[in-house]
Amino acid sequence: MIYQNRTEYLSVKITKNNCYPAHMHRQIEIFYVLDGIIEITIAGQKKQLKKGMTSIAFPNMVHATHTLDHSSAIMMIFNDDLLPDFYNEFHMQKPSSPFITQLQDPEQFYFQVSKFLEQVQKNTDIRFSKGYLYLIVSMILSQVTLVKQDAASAGICQNISSYLNLHFTEELNLSQLADALGYSKYHISHIFKENFGCSYNDYLKRIRSEHAMGLLSHSDMTATEICFASGFSSLRSFYRAFREIYGVTPRSIHS
Repeated sequence: MIYQNRTEYLSVKITKNNCYPAHMHRQIEIFYVLDGIIEITIAGQKKQLKKGMTSIAFPNMVHATHTLDHSSAIMMIFNDDLLPDFYNEFHMQKPSSPFITQLQDPEQFYFQVSKFLEQVQKNTDIRFSKGYLYLIVSMILSQVTLVKQDAASAGICQNISSYLNLHFTEELNLSQLADALGYSKYHISHIFKENFGCSYNDYLKRIRSEHAMGLLSHSDMTATEICFASGFSSLRSFYRAFREIYGVTPRSIHS
């Protein structure tokens, strides 16, 4: 899981076959599916979205995307300060479900999203883009149920992500992580289940495998060297985790 320090305050584009591992950032992220099927996970909730469906991830919510076969979607990522009227919603509340499978006015929503994309691509007056964005977010929030958000959990998620991004290659169990961050291991375990959508061990296995994939693709290190450089304790655990996540062996990538 990655904590992205995004610098751009607004990004709108059509994305094809989007696949991105679990990550979080301080921006809001909206997906509007144009074609195909994309599986989106937000704060532990998972849904396969088809044409005309949309999702919204609030700031510091762990989310991931996976295209099963093919997909095309408009991805909108923006800073909350573009829409100051929605500050309370974005930071004090969260959707009970972040997915909308049946929009109330699909034609009007598609029109607004298309014009928003067009305005951003033309790089016109930002006020035009903000106008369309206000309408898009208003239409989405009118169809979701908002519940009180635990702001502390978002901060803990960021602390966990930042710490593990620095220490995932070390021998580190759940108790050691909890002690390092000043929480009980039971609380950390609950945060993983509720916010990351996986166990601590599964998370650590994935982040280590992603690091190993990078080394396999862009280094001359041997599979054994990569195994231990990525934090795995044995070749057996390395091969088992890598195959589970990527469906192939490390040696098939390295060859």
